[in-house]
Amino acid sequence: MSKVLLRFYVIAFLFGAGWLTLIGRLIYLQLKYRDHSPYSAYQSTPYLKKVRGERGSILARDTTVLATSMPLFRLAVDPTEWTETEVKDSLRALAESLHTHFPLYHPSADSSHKALYKRWKARDRHVYLFPYKVLLTYLEKKQVESFPLLSRTAKRRPLIVEKITHKRSYPYGSLARITLGYLVNDSVAWRGLESAFHDKLQGEERWVLVKRLPSGLEIPLEDLSDFQPRSGGDLFTTLDPHLQDIVSQALEKAVARHRADKGVAILMEVQTGEILALANAGERFNDAVSTLWEPGSTFKGVTAAILLEAGMVKLSQRFSVPATLHIADRTLSDGHPATVLTLEEALAYSSNVTFAILCQKFFGAQPERFYDYLNKMRILQPTGITLYPEPKPTCILPKTPYFNATTLPWMAIGYNIQLTPLQLLTFYNAIANDGVWVPPRLVREIRYPDGRRETPELPPAQRIVSPATAAALKRLLRAVVERGTARNIATPLYAIAGKTGTAKKVQGRTYVNRYRASFVGFFPAEKPLYSCIVVLDDPKGEQIYGSEVAAPVFREIADALVFRDLRIAPQEVPENPTKRLPALPVLVQRAAIPLYNALSISTPDRPSTPWVKTRPTAHYVSFLPHRASLPEAVRGMSLRQALHLLESAGYTVYWQGTGPVVQDFTLRAPQEILLQLAHASPF
Repeated sequence: MSKVLLRFYVIAFLFGAGWLTLIGRLIYLQLKYRDHSPYSAYQSTPYLKKVRGERGSILARDTTVLATSMPLFRLAVDPTEWTETEVKDSLRALAESLHTHFPLYHPSADSSHKALYKRWKARDRHVYLFPYKVLLTYLEKKQVESFPLLSRTAKRRPLIVEKITHKRSYPYGSLARITLGYLVNDSVAWRGLESAFHDKLQGEERWVLVKRLPSGLEIPLEDLSDFQPRSGGDLFTTLDPHLQDIVSQALEKAVARHRADKGVAILMEVQTGEILALANAGERFNDAVSTLWEPGSTFKGVTAAILLEAGMVKLSQRFSVPATLHIADRTLSDGHPATVLTLEEALAYSSNVTFAILCQKFFGAQPERFYDYLNKMRILQPTGITLYPEPKPTCILPKTPYFNATTLPWMAIGYNIQLTPLQLLTFYNAIANDGVWVPPRLVREIRYPDGRRETPELPPAQRIVSPATAAALKRLLRAVVERGTARNIATPLYAIAGKTGTAKKVQGRTYVNRYRASFVGFFPAEKPLYSCIVVLDDPKGEQIYGSEVAAPVFREIADALVFRDLRIAPQEVPENPTKRLPALPVLVQRAAIPLYNALSISTPDRPSTPWVKTRPTAHYVSFLPHRASLPEAVRGMSLRQALHLLESAGYTVYWQGTGPVVQDFTLRAPQEILLQLAHASPF
């Protein structure tokens, strides 16, 4: 029994001694390192850090850069690589180079020289040449590499290059920004192509060995100028920066002029479905792709296509149209007495009653047939564009609780169904393309650094209406512009086909007197090359209809494009001395363009000079560059414009004679000028 107790006491003593030793050691370490971080040991231990390759660029159809990543570098030096002779001969030159080229960070060559010399004497192996948070561009890095004592040789590498991050740059600023998207903190893609193609754009990830100092700084143990993870792929888009700028400016001006909440505009190539411009007023949200709206009267083009495709009506057929239509507890009216209309006239004048009656007559007993045609024409399907989120179109389906006697007739005129502007545009683009629907394409291909190329997968093209139906509908849509609701944008230089729309908005499940104005169509109507849609949400003031608000924007976009496309640019119109559009000899371009837009007068040439000479014809007004400077530029200007420009420039202005145009001027003093008007004063 005594042996057992002895063993127990020995074991207990050993355990007790061990615990006392451990506790004593912990107390010792606690007292010794009480002023140190508990992570000091970890901080001095090398560890792996993730490094990502350069993010791919986003390019336009002409390969100009829309978004790119600029590599940024942090630079340090290892002074132990310098010999005493080199320090004596060249350290001063290095300090002066840093001061000359980077005075913000090296305000004094003497202080820089002293700091570097002190670190060399202390045998410090890692000295930052700039404050830790300062990152240099690639060109700045190359410049520093040429400074004395920093050049690399076969035996030494005094300069330590840390490739830290990439700064995302958008050379065109806010142009198409919501379509391009954003990159937050060099890693989080938000919206647009940056998000949709994040996996394709982001570079390869690798791990690099680094060491964290007690101060928190990370020092790479590998030279990152040699360590280069593979870059991401480049996106080659269909966007045209010049056309994007034209579309964006036309849309922004209209939104401001009509005090609309927002607006969208999309320009598409008919045969390929390539999107040349995609603008959202304010670039806050991509309503063009992601927001469902009731289309209003622009949907009548779809209803007309269904009636023609089903063989229910003929173009020559005439219909009796009552003044009002009563269905259940609702009444529909066009605001004019009973009449007789053809389908062409009904679409041209946007007769709600006609389309509601025809839809109810031919599909009221079998509404499923109407929905079958909607599916066949891809109206109820998303386009598959490589941007998200793209919602699926919504509508009230037959045999559901909300379907009633008014659902189908009101759908015929663009209510009870919601589409995105892009989804509606692809239907009209199919009509322009002889009935063949093509998917909208925004990215042509992705090119990777290793030479691989990848084309984003899209839904296949398909015929949605017969060539005969497409040809008939082209005729109907052309009549809308030539003699219908959009006749204000007709031009003798080329033909436009399209449809206006003015849809009431819903507020609290009730339609209110607030509107969404739109125009969608294509041009030139004889052989369409381009399709376009313009929508302005909630315009305010006297002008609220699609013909007044959206159609002029369409015309401005079409004018700018037609005169730049050699396939459809009009030939020079013969001079007609008896008929010319109004124009002063010299105009201030910024003020003149909105005026001509409001008058629906084309101004195809827009040079870069602030003042322009004019060449009016019977059909349009050409702007020619006027490179004169003040005060020479006022010759030919209106007196009002000349007064505004000269007084803004600090001149004291007098004038003599009569007439609206300045013919000449005389400088009385450096800042005093006398203007001579076109006609001498009778007094």
